[in-house]
Amino acid sequence: MGQFITVEELPRYAPGQLMLDSSAVGKADFRLRVFRYAPSDIWVPPSENFLIVVYREGTTSMNRRVTGAWKQDHVGRGVTTLLTRAEPSNWRWSNDLEVSHFYISPGLMTKTASEAFDRDSEGVELHDLLRIEDPVLTWIGDRMVQEVSEGGPGGRLCYDALALQASVHILRNYASVEFKLPCSHGRFRPAHARLIEDYVEQNISRNITLEELASICNCSPVQFARKFQVHYGMRPHAYVLSRKVERACQFLRKDRLALKEIALLSGFSDQSHLNRIFRRHMNVTPAEYRKNCLS
Repeated sequence: MGQFITVEELPRYAPGQLMLDSSAVGKADFRLRVFRYAPSDIWVPPSENFLIVVYREGTTSMNRRVTGAWKQDHVGRGVTTLLTRAEPSNWRWSNDLEVSHFYISPGLMTKTASEAFDRDSEGVELHDLLRIEDPVLTWIGDRMVQEVSEGGPGGRLCYDALALQASVHILRNYASVEFKLPCSHGRFRPAHARLIEDYVEQNISRNITLEELASICNCSPVQFARKFQVHYGMRPHAYVLSRKVERACQFLRKDRLALKEIALLSGFSDQSHLNRIFRRHMNVTPAEYRKNCLS
């Protein structure tokens, strides 16, 4: 046995009757097993996986200790217990039970957290919850058991879809996620680039600060500026000015607004500022640009 026990090693410490195993159908990093247990008093070493216990049949008083004092509550169908990985635990119950176990690998949880929150995840930890009533997890457990038991076309796809749904649901509601600090090298993620561009367009008529833009991606201003240069090939200030000029061009092509009004709507401090920046980008003045568009 290594530092953490595996799925196969768990029955040594929590002996029960194995009723179902998803290993032939589902992915290895989200495994389902169904057990029937007699009354027991057990100690379980730290596991390499997260453990979700979904109670299927039977009711009992459940006592559990992970860290600190014992916790006690009543469990039965419709109840779920969560155990984070890498923690030893004591369990004690007095009645027969049938349960579904979800064993979720840390790799899958970290990957799913990164995709769900669109940020690089460094680690995940489940909350120490002996009893939650969550119909979503009960429903997913029943559907998984049905899929593994009965099979059918697309069984692997169906199982994997349910596994993803369960993982995201758990991350949203019952987990703490630690995120990596953003790297200052390389390009932005597509989702971050869209957020940046949308923010600039929606706030083009005012002065946008580097700090505002950096906060969108949870970067420091220095990190953000470096990544922005790599992604867009220009500094953030130059990009914002180019979008202001493009907004002014849109007004000049279709509206008969006064130039001082267009300057303010496009985010320039005054008409003189518009004229100076516009000429630098377009090699003509705003008045000349409008005349050329209308001729």
